[in-house]
Amino acid sequence: MRVTFPDAGVLRPRFRLTPWDLVVVPLVIVAILLLTVAFQGASQPFDETTPDLIVSLNPANLPYYGLRTVFRMFLAVLLSLLFTFTVATLAARSRRAEIVIIPVLDFLQSLPILGFLTVTTAIFLGMFRGSLLGLEAASIFAIFTSQVWNMAFSFYHSLITTPRELREAAAVLRLSPWKKFWKLEVPFAMPGLIWNTMMSVSGGWFFVVASEVISVVGRDNDQYLPGVGSYIALAIEQADITAMVYAGLTLLMIILIYDQLIFRPIVAWSEKFKFEQSEAQEVAQSWMLRLLQRSGIASSLGTLGTAIRQSIPVRPAGDHPGPRVEPQPSPRPIDRAIDRIWYALVIAAALWAVWFLATYMFGPGLGFDNGRVLAANPNVNTDLNPEIARRFAAVGVTVNPDHTVWLSDVCAATAGGTRVSAEMAEVLRDERVGAPGDLAAACATPMVPAGKVSWSEVLECLWLGLLTTMRVIIWIGISTLVWTPIGVWIGLRPRVAQFVQPLAQFAAAFPANLLFPIAVVLISTYALPQNLFQAPLMILGAQWYILFNVIAGTSSIPNDLKEAARVLGLRGWAWWRKLIIPAIFPAFVTGGITASGGSWNASIVSEVVSWGATTLTLTGLGAYIAYWSTGEFNPHVGLGMLVMGMLVLAFNRLFWRRLYALAETRFRLD
Repeated sequence: MRVTFPDAGVLRPRFRLTPWDLVVVPLVIVAILLLTVAFQGASQPFDETTPDLIVSLNPANLPYYGLRTVFRMFLAVLLSLLFTFTVATLAARSRRAEIVIIPVLDFLQSLPILGFLTVTTAIFLGMFRGSLLGLEAASIFAIFTSQVWNMAFSFYHSLITTPRELREAAAVLRLSPWKKFWKLEVPFAMPGLIWNTMMSVSGGWFFVVASEVISVVGRDNDQYLPGVGSYIALAIEQADITAMVYAGLTLLMIILIYDQLIFRPIVAWSEKFKFEQSEAQEVAQSWMLRLLQRSGIASSLGTLGTAIRQSIPVRPAGDHPGPRVEPQPSPRPIDRAIDRIWYALVIAAALWAVWFLATYMFGPGLGFDNGRVLAANPNVNTDLNPEIARRFAAVGVTVNPDHTVWLSDVCAATAGGTRVSAEMAEVLRDERVGAPGDLAAACATPMVPAGKVSWSEVLECLWLGLLTTMRVIIWIGISTLVWTPIGVWIGLRPRVAQFVQPLAQFAAAFPANLLFPIAVVLISTYALPQNLFQAPLMILGAQWYILFNVIAGTSSIPNDLKEAARVLGLRGWAWWRKLIIPAIFPAFVTGGITASGGSWNASIVSEVVSWGATTLTLTGLGAYIAYWSTGEFNPHVGLGMLVMGMLVLAFNRLFWRRLYALAETRFRLD
């Protein structure tokens, strides 16, 4: 019998067009044009002579504002993914790196967006001198800090809970670390990472108002970058309800568009990465994914990418066995010596950081003078009013670029409060000035240097932090009780999840600022208790981390486990205790720790709410940081961020990290 083989050209992939490309090609062209328009707007000149950046409440501008905001957010997502794949992987792979990275991530996720803006704005303006890219980079970095921690923790937790049989398979196949990462670890982490990426994007919308309205030192007015967030901020400032409605509708349209074009296809595509031995009857579907799969251009590009990847030379697997699945029972002497050196370096770096921060916040004497505790040096321009600052400067008092006027500078200009001119007295009597009643006595009291904090202020910050901590604990607990059953119900029904997904994204992305008018009007009109009606605003954005992670954890339950529970007849509490709680526990811990950090972050915008000329302030650490965020990093902002970070770090170490250890050792799919 004659055997014939096809010509090699028959097997070579060929470029072909299909009718579906009539839709795909225009979409790609439109996307490129929109990116070009957004980048051109972001690269405009900006320097000292440029007028203040403002936005218009004309709704005709909202499509362009939405484009600029989406451009910033998806650049932040790309940076977050890069950070996640590098830093979270390093923390999961290296025990020495883990003891540094995880506490640092715990600390950083608690720091407020305003704190990052005050630190980075001047840096980025210096890097992109004369260009609007400086402010754009500061805004993108702020959005990045609102997105990245959730994604990093999700990916890290997936890496440390990879099932044993998968790790054994990688060892048997002698996969290199690079191949193991892309063939095993990333696919296993993909379902949870995608849902957390969706949540991170939605969480970025929650803070978009804070990231697009930036204070710049040397300018009297805030700079409004073109975007939906700055549009909302101006609408709140002018108490324009119509503009708020237009902003909400624009937000809804944007979320629906990127849900259909980006997230829903990715969720449907990630179904193939679920770790299960039997296929579920219902899976997520996406018309956009089917369109791309049937597109000739998309298929050709995928084939080209595969060919390029296969052409890259790789080291062939040798005859040596794969890496150990379990760590060695006892470290070698050289490893113990390296550990000691590493721990010593970490402790030394931590002590240096503490000393540097203490010197920056308290001054050279660390708040003491000859064994005595120095008194506070208050800012007498309590409202940071530019007019008051100019009046002080006119009478010879040193005024800082952020309009702060310190009591010590007033004392220096009045010879210790003993020579007060008529003009100075008139300024001090202004009701907007927080001058002491007896200026001479206040000046005679030794106080910390101008702009520094005192130990009495540290105690005040600790008390404010405890108040905010109690609010976070209470509302995280309430959110857990409410959203866990709902998330499980949604996650067990893929068709329902497809319908709920855009609604949940919209609810998560809905900026709490749009609800400020309702809260302010109700509280001020009916004298309602602020702790009961204003405090819940801090959980409006963070609660969705719990919902999204519970949905992701439930959706990832292998179908064979659900079938086993059905065969065993598990019902009621036994079904929850034996199947659901163990299965979703790792994902819930990730959502809980991120929701906790998000609530702390949201305290900045929830403890100080305004509508028009009415401002309501809730006593807490968030209100303290919001007050001192004057456009540049200062010791008071540093103190607030340090106290907030230490409280969150302590809470995570004592509570959430223990749950992480429980999830890693007891509730993993081994």
